[in-house]
Amino acid sequence: MSLDFIFSNLNVIEVAVWTTFFFVVAIRYLRPFWVKNISYGWLVAGAVAIHLLYGIFATWGQYVVWGKSEFTKVFLSSPLTGEVAFPAYLDFLRPLFDGSNGYFAFYSFQHFFLSAIALFIIVGLFLLFLLARSRTHPVNFREGDIMLIVLAMLISGWPGVIVLLPIGLVSAILLSIGARVFYGIERIPLSPAFLLVAPVALIYAVPILSALNLYPLLKL
Repeated sequence: MSLDFIFSNLNVIEVAVWTTFFFVVAIRYLRPFWVKNISYGWLVAGAVAIHLLYGIFATWGQYVVWGKSEFTKVFLSSPLTGEVAFPAYLDFLRPLFDGSNGYFAFYSFQHFFLSAIALFIIVGLFLLFLLARSRTHPVNFREGDIMLIVLAMLISGWPGVIVLLPIGLVSAILLSIGARVFYGIERIPLSPAFLLVAPVALIYAVPILSALNLYPLLKL
């Protein structure tokens, strides 16, 4: 498999990797004895690693692609000049890209790592909310529920996590109503609904957000 093929189909490969990872998590949830030696904590660490490895691999790929042409090779050793558009909310980071290869460093950071950082921030904030909620309403959480929701968010990626949160909450409400009406079950945890919606958010986040005119605001 050539590098050109990999780079030209990187988005498809990324979705395939996360789909495979989703099935691993689903098996861990539905058939825990099959993969009982894999904890949710290790799966979370694996998901974080995948996001970071994607950024590293994409950065290396961009370096290889630009290095093949004399026209683009100059970008590898160019400083980040004032003419380069720099998002206002990242202005405090500009000194980090003052080196001789500042342009390439900033390009890689913005295109291959910024979305992961935004995702980690959202996941971290929601994790804190869930932990606080579990202390005040422990009956609503079973063992592993919080980590399963975190995994669903990491699988969704950015901007998929923005789609996952509202749809996951609505799905949880609908599942709870259905379980109560048809099966007499009083309470359904959030985690199954979030896990169920994760692939939808992963694959269809961009069309959904574009239809709502939100994608231009969330694209990083």
